[in-house]
Amino acid sequence: MALHFKNSMLFFILGSPVLGLAQHSTIHSDRLWAGYFNTISFNKKWSLKNDAQLRTTDWFNKWSQLLIRSGAVYNFNNRVAVTVGLAFFKNAQYSGKELLLKNEWRPWQEFSYELPFHKINFSQRLRTEQRFLQLVQNNELSKSYQYIFRLRYKFEWQFPLKDDNIKLLTGNEIMVNPGYIRNSLFFDQNRTSAGINFKLNSTSNLQCQYLKIFQWHSNTSVLEDQNVFRINFIQQFNRFKKS
Repeated sequence: MALHFKNSMLFFILGSPVLGLAQHSTIHSDRLWAGYFNTISFNKKWSLKNDAQLRTTDWFNKWSQLLIRSGAVYNFNNRVAVTVGLAFFKNAQYSGKELLLKNEWRPWQEFSYELPFHKINFSQRLRTEQRFLQLVQNNELSKSYQYIFRLRYKFEWQFPLKDDNIKLLTGNEIMVNPGYIRNSLFFDQNRTSAGINFKLNSTSNLQCQYLKIFQWHSNTSVLEDQNVFRINFIQQFNRFKKS
């Protein structure tokens, strides 16, 4: 059953990005993402994970996104966890030279599972998001919001090097909008990633990644091909003493 599920998800991941999109135009962009992530563990079961990120496009020339996200995590064991959280985004939209920062409120829920193979680690997560997106009308921010339910599936492999202080990372994430399965808004984006993680000390890590993102803009029938360079500073804090 597990093998059938993995095969189905692999077909879903590889097939969804290209369904019905091949005949549309493609544009290219280059982006930089920087983020700070932390996890605060209160006991063996409960923890809080947070992140804040800055994202630009056209390298440093234009804003793309600002975001703050937080979630309460319940760990069933050291492999399986569920998370419930809330995120707030400022999404940039340019009207000529004028910058509009649109609000987005995003409650989210997540199921994650880790499977170690000796020293190699394989992780999966299935995330649902309820997105409330502020609309622009007549080149001005309005009080109206669009609601979109989004589903995300991500997997990642971690390969340790040099006594586990350096790890190679590779993975993929697919995002779809199930409420629009019969039209062009169904596919949202696909992210393929590769990177390296440096363990700085017992609580801190520095992670550098390259992402290839294909994002579908259904309102303009354009598929955006993005090159993203990402750097994250990650910390973990334990608020309890291990026995």
